[in-house]
Amino acid sequence: MSDPRIRVLCAIGEMSGGGSERQMLGILKRLDRERFAPHLYLISTGGELLPEVPDDVPVSIFWQRYERPRFNWPGRIHQAQVADLTRVIREHAIDVIYDRTYHMTMITARAAERTRVPRASVIVSNPRVDFETNRERFRWLKLPMLRRAYRTADQVVAVSEGTARLAAEFFHLPPARIQTIYNFVDAERLQAASEVPSDWERERFHIMAAGRLHEAKGYPLLLRAVRDAVHKNGLRQILLHILGVGPQEGELKRLVDEYGLASHVRLEGFQPNPFSYLRASNLFVLSSIYEGLPNVLIEAMMVGTPVVSTDCPSGPREVLRDGEFGELTPPGDAGALTAAIVDAVQNEASWRLRATQAREYAERTLVLKRESSESRSCCWS
Repeated sequence: MSDPRIRVLCAIGEMSGGGSERQMLGILKRLDRERFAPHLYLISTGGELLPEVPDDVPVSIFWQRYERPRFNWPGRIHQAQVADLTRVIREHAIDVIYDRTYHMTMITARAAERTRVPRASVIVSNPRVDFETNRERFRWLKLPMLRRAYRTADQVVAVSEGTARLAAEFFHLPPARIQTIYNFVDAERLQAASEVPSDWERERFHIMAAGRLHEAKGYPLLLRAVRDAVHKNGLRQILLHILGVGPQEGELKRLVDEYGLASHVRLEGFQPNPFSYLRASNLFVLSSIYEGLPNVLIEAMMVGTPVVSTDCPSGPREVLRDGEFGELTPPGDAGALTAAIVDAVQNEASWRLRATQAREYAERTLVLKRESSESRSCCWS
């Protein structure tokens, strides 16, 4: 008897510790196995989260199936990726494709067209800034391909209302073609994370930041703000924990030394349970240049940790309700970020009170949005 379940192919570049990868992992773990049979397609073998993929999920990885050619030309690898994904879709009789990140969407669009399999493509951040920040080669060719890829998707999903508006403008899509579905929050795991990290210095004022060590996250700005809070405002008790890995690690280490912050900043690398840091911290800071929907802001609110965030496009203002439930500072303004950090240290009680109100709001409103989204979609975005 054939398997009556819907065969879902989840496609993403790799399974590193970023927000999209964590969302994809959560989808693979939580899809109802009585209704769905998930399959994971990756381009690269790397990623800290790959070992956490459930054992019942088959994984196909392009660079394990394809030998790098001795001679390359523009478009050759892309064509090979489309061909390989097409084979996987046919081999596993896939019923629907779910992809995240625009790099993957350019591949899935052509494979879905060849196989006539419906596709849901997720837009996770400001597409204009994302496309420009990644300094894409052959942008003149890729941008029309990408716009066509989203126009031909059976469902386009954005992770926030702000992202949906920006995507409609950049990809020339009718707003009605884009559905907003918030990222899910692993509330059970979040609430269970009560253990304080073993090396926690209780007399310090702990600030946490988390995300891939990439220029989009604005970590040099955060280090400048911490430098001024420590050396100009005398707040020697500050200890910043930055969780994540990525290409900016070397530069951030250099800045820590240059700013004299060796005893005030710890680059914690990848942490399988970042929630214990989040719950134990006195303040969470998001210093990003751009976002889509920063899940970690919702997670900070859920555990009652005070929040300061740059008012970057898009997501933070939407999540924090115009600054009611966390401080918003202008993007790129190190002075404003310093002032917010200093105020959080000097007026911790009032910040904790606002964090308590934020927690009640998140539990009442943001998580309900997530749950209602689940009822509208076979996959969380």
